[in-house]
Amino acid sequence: MSEPELYYPFRLISALNLIETLYPEEFRSGSIMKQARAAVFSQLDRYSGYVEPEELSRLQEEFTGSYGGIGITITGHDRGLAVMSVREGGPADRVGIKTGDIIIRIDDLTIAGLNNSRAGYLLRGKEGSPVKVVVARNDFTDTLRFDLIRENLKLIHIPYAGLTENNSLYIRILDFEAGLSEQLKDILDSSYETNKAKINSLILDVRGNPGGLLHEAIEVCDLFLDKGHLIVGVKGRSRWNSREYFSTGNDVFNGLPLVILVDRGSASAAEILSGALKYSGRAILVGDTTYGKGLVQEYDYLSDGSGIRLTTARYYFEGNIYLNDPDADNVDSSVGIPPDYYINSIEYEPFPMKLESSQLMRAFAVKHQQEILALAPFSQPPPKWFNQFVDYAKHEHFEFQSELTSVAKFIRDEVVFHNYSEAAFKTIDNICRLAEDDDQRQFENYQDYIKQRLYQLATESTFGRARAYRDAIVPYRPEIFLAEKILAGEVPD
Repeated sequence: MSEPELYYPFRLISALNLIETLYPEEFRSGSIMKQARAAVFSQLDRYSGYVEPEELSRLQEEFTGSYGGIGITITGHDRGLAVMSVREGGPADRVGIKTGDIIIRIDDLTIAGLNNSRAGYLLRGKEGSPVKVVVARNDFTDTLRFDLIRENLKLIHIPYAGLTENNSLYIRILDFEAGLSEQLKDILDSSYETNKAKINSLILDVRGNPGGLLHEAIEVCDLFLDKGHLIVGVKGRSRWNSREYFSTGNDVFNGLPLVILVDRGSASAAEILSGALKYSGRAILVGDTTYGKGLVQEYDYLSDGSGIRLTTARYYFEGNIYLNDPDADNVDSSVGIPPDYYINSIEYEPFPMKLESSQLMRAFAVKHQQEILALAPFSQPPPKWFNQFVDYAKHEHFEFQSELTSVAKFIRDEVVFHNYSEAAFKTIDNICRLAEDDDQRQFENYQDYIKQRLYQLATESTFGRARAYRDAIVPYRPEIFLAEKILAGEVPD
């Protein structure tokens, strides 16, 4: 008779004890246990996994809707951490840290080469605790030291809400972490009630929104639905994990037209909002197909301060519409929610993605912000700072190679290696040259996107994020322009 699976963990532990006792070579049981843990989770879906104590601590902060820190957003840089934005009125803002600064030391630790997540974690801490930060500025010609006191800062879920030129109330939603629904209610109480006579429609922007907490998504959906609509159903393995959530009140917008902007980065709770309002007939989706995450995770804590993130259920919408099909062979399979009106997500195309990851646009915009702000991005003739940026990127050795160019070069090498005919070589070499020429034209092909982003980054660096949304994003983003046309009744072909 085979041994019950219940005994498998005990067999593993017994084997490890024997190895530690008898094996003559160096042996690291901790390393083996980590590999065993990884093997266990590899058998589950990609959203389930082990959570290290530091990551779990950060998640707990997000669950509360606040964190102890200095009020900046950061990204990785080869010399440390680049400051992407500074929270107005926060500790970093008060001492003079600026967008574009490069953090090179935190307390007594040089952070170049340190894991970005770990380095960012060092900036967080208990409210009232001190932290010393050294930053490089002006292409590393200036080095400045700042002594800061961490504060308890509420997460900013909605960086901007305001009226468009056509009197739509545009609201940008970054995530669905704790406190979003309360922030949204406050904005609706102020922006909507103040401008009620003007506002004729609503645009909710959840592009790139990774989601967050299920109950926050439900609370937000409830604001825009009359009583009795299914917001979302959750079906788990156990009947205790199965439940349906219905709207309970009245639509605060009284049925005014509503558009939700989505893209490939709209996931999880952002998809619950999009799906609930789309399939109930309340909203029109504009943009690209969403990410496709129809699974619900729960966190369980372990005794050593770590935890487990485990998928416990999948969700569905009105009409029994699942994102992750219960009958699919692969639990991760999902096509996402299709938009009612499609517009390409430029940010996810190879050239813009590589350009964004280089951080060159941000560095250039910070250095030349006054020149950029002197002319709107689409003025005629085109502002000279666009060509200056192209020259700057090339000077910084920015190179782009498309997948077509990579494949063509590989085939050309194979043709040479196997000594194929001269005619074959000439043909593939010509394809390579055409592909490389097309790579060189990418700055020109994406010039509208680049100009808008440079203008946005310069505005944010000078005046803050809210002003950047008002002056550089809302008037120029094609998704918002399309949404306005649809709301005005100009249905595109």
